[in-house]
Amino acid sequence: MSGDDGFRHEALFYADGDQGFLDSTLTLVERALASDAAVLVAVGPARTSALRQALGERGEGVRFAEMQRIGRNPAQIIPVWHEFLCEHAGASMLGIGEPVWPGRSAPELDECGRHESLLNAAFDDGPGWHLLCPYDLDGLDDHVIEAARRTHPLLACDGISRASEQYMGAEESRRPFAGELGPRPRQATKLAFSTDDLGRLRHLVASWAQEHSLALEGREDLVLAVNELATNSIRYGGGGGTLRLWREGESLLCEVQDGGRMEPPLVGRIRPKPDANGGRGVWIANQLCDLVQIRSSSAGTVVRVHKALGG
Repeated sequence: MSGDDGFRHEALFYADGDQGFLDSTLTLVERALASDAAVLVAVGPARTSALRQALGERGEGVRFAEMQRIGRNPAQIIPVWHEFLCEHAGASMLGIGEPVWPGRSAPELDECGRHESLLNAAFDDGPGWHLLCPYDLDGLDDHVIEAARRTHPLLACDGISRASEQYMGAEESRRPFAGELGPRPRQATKLAFSTDDLGRLRHLVASWAQEHSLALEGREDLVLAVNELATNSIRYGGGGGTLRLWREGESLLCEVQDGGRMEPPLVGRIRPKPDANGGRGVWIANQLCDLVQIRSSSAGTVVRVHKALGG
């Protein structure tokens, strides 16, 4: 569990919108700046503007990032914090990150919960630093707040910090692929593939995405992501798998299923080293897609990627 000398992962519960956020974070940021700590704040534009205005010239010492850009796919957030730690190794560090905001879809919220849990696996054994994760009590449903209590060792509310009695523990963060995905439609386009079918698979994804008016750059991203996942299935999932394609609202969904099992909990969230034996395919999919969902067990693995038509 995080302590004063280790990784301090804390959920902050606030009310009253921008002002409540500001009241709960400004003093903490000011103290960090006064002690020459490195500060990275990754929140939405309204929260960023409020904090910048309150800090004035002092805000020049704070690095800001647009969470609704870097965190649209929650799997892209841990690499941002890794980069922050590497840049400021040996210094005191404060991070404020709000990956959960009102209006996120149910699949996005589910992946945010898995991300919050994985933060403990990613940083518990590393250098000490403080990561504060704000949660909007007025804008989020109760079940989202309860999930935060389970994934954060520490809770802050009304200026008081305490241990979370509901925290699931570090072992839970090592099971990020448990559970099942929502049902797929029966009319989904389907292709069984093996080594000789990758060209056909890429053509199918490209033509299908074009039929649904996905822009050229988005089509190229989607084809590359699905090709990487299918290649993984061939290499590690028994020699092949099944691809399914369908549309939900304004998003295109592609799902790759095989008989293998994915085990490293942080696969796709840590940039693979040049000589790494695996992990590159999921990493690429996470960089190119708006959301990546992975479920894996002894029965096999399913990876579902989302690409917004307007993205």
